[in-house]
Amino acid sequence: MKIVKPKIGSIDIPSDKPKLILDDNRNRKAFVIFNNGSDTIELLSSPQQKYGDGMPIPAGLERYNDKATGSYWAISASGQQNARIEEDVEEDVSP
Repeated sequence: MKIVKPKIGSIDIPSDKPKLILDDNRNRKAFVIFNNGSDTIELLSSPQQKYGDGMPIPAGLERYNDKATGSYWAISASGQQNARIEEDVEEDVSP
């Protein structure tokens, strides 16, 4: 039997280089990233990208995705910002 379990965490996002925030996971069903900081963060699809290349998530807002299973990085506009991440992952709970 398979169930979807949420994994929730907090991560600090730097402004000097992208930080890996979600590993590649083919069992991922969805994720939500909430920008808990005071400035914009950007969601990136590669560690080679820089601020201005990604999908912005303004302070106090979130980004939801129920399609992607790849890795994601993030970078902040300034200073160190905090984000809350929920990743919903399908797990086998067979006896």
